Amino acid sequence: MRWMRGPRPGGSGPGDAAARWVPRADFTVQQRAQRLFWQWAVHAGVVLFIAWWLQARGLWRALVEGDPSGISVGIALLAALVTLWCGLRARTLAHEASPGSTWRRLHAADRARNASLAPQLLADRTHGPHETAWWFCGATLKLGLLGTVVGFIVMASQIGQSGSFELDQIQTLLKQMTTGMAIALYTTLVGLIGNLWLGLQLMLLDRLGDRLAADILADGLEGGAATAAAQR
Repeated sequence: MRWMRGPRPGGSGPGDAAARWVPRADFTVQQRAQRLFWQWAVHAGVVLFIAWWLQARGLWRALVEGDPSGISVGIALLAALVTLWCGLRARTLAHEASPGSTWRRLHAADRARNASLAPQLLADRTHGPHETAWWFCGATLKLGLLGTVVGFIVMASQIGQSGSFELDQIQTLLKQMTTGMAIALYTTLVGLIGNLWLGLQLMLLDRLGDRLAADILADGLEGGAATAAAQR
């Protein structure tokens, strides 16, 4: 429920500048879908600015050099691709939320052929692609854990290759072990950030898909009731 300012009952002058809040009609599904797309565009712009800022500070180079395995870069690229897909998906949902859209026509045709199967087909259109995106979202976290394991393996191999533990060799060993530690920390950090960022976007897409499916189902029920009333 949205709210807007309204004049006080009986108030008609500047002295009544203080206004109370009165309810206003809620957003339609189409307006929500359009809002979500523009919110995504703003957030994507913020992410691009942060990426530029990291590049200007040399932090991207530090990430590439600190993680020679390339897992961190792979996670970042995967998160960027899924983020781009989320924007395209939000645009698709905004288009399908409009009256007379393709999904609404397909649902009406499905109801005419098999009314019991129509809701399942609608759910597959509104949420089916999201399942694959959620898998990639979980993959960012799993790749981060994989990088942690790889980093510890690198450290363990360096310790196993050490023949003795003299002072000079210990210093060299510690320098070599930092490579494995950097891999473990960088991949874990990038994986967690990517998972949280993608999870937020996909959660909003799921909620919008729920509202869109409910709106299409409601239109179908109203259309079916109107047709039944006309046939009586």
